[in-house]
Amino acid sequence: MSGRIVMEVDKKRWRVSLLPGQIVLVSTSDREGIPNVAPKSWISMVSFSPPILGFGCNLKHQTARNVLEVKQFVVNIPDKSLAQKVWKTGESPHKGAASIKKLGFSLVSSNKISAPGIQECKAQLECAYESDKRFGDELWIFGRILSVSADKTLIQGSSQERYSRLSPIFYLEQNTYGTLGEVKNLQP
Repeated sequence: MSGRIVMEVDKKRWRVSLLPGQIVLVSTSDREGIPNVAPKSWISMVSFSPPILGFGCNLKHQTARNVLEVKQFVVNIPDKSLAQKVWKTGESPHKGAASIKKLGFSLVSSNKISAPGIQECKAQLECAYESDKRFGDELWIFGRILSVSADKTLIQGSSQERYSRLSPIFYLEQNTYGTLGEVKNLQP
């Protein structure tokens, strides 16, 4: 092993992402029903029972404002074929169906909530707001998963085949993303 160096604690200054995050698209609607979509990469399951996930968001973002007002959101799971489109969602705010359509995304009705999902994504997790935790201008939003829908190919075949079809993308840094390189089972 080569020598180690002490790095700064500020993640913005890391030059290799030590904590790559899966990129998802969070779709919301405001009180008037106007949809919004934004990429997020700080996301994680936090509880199996009840099924709770959490994601990080800046309080100034439309996503945070919508979730705090309407109390619902959809986590859409894009695959690597959508990487360029996903990146464009982060370049400027994308509010309204016409703006979202220009990105190449089709909004679809959700099963349990009024916020829409994104048809082109491999899966959608419909969530109801549970709570949040604030850290300065940043917010960690917790949501209870109410409904899950996924492309049927994600439940067929071996785990390696299913993950290859899911083909998630991960935010690294400085306009860089990654994908799963290998999917292996541990041998007994």
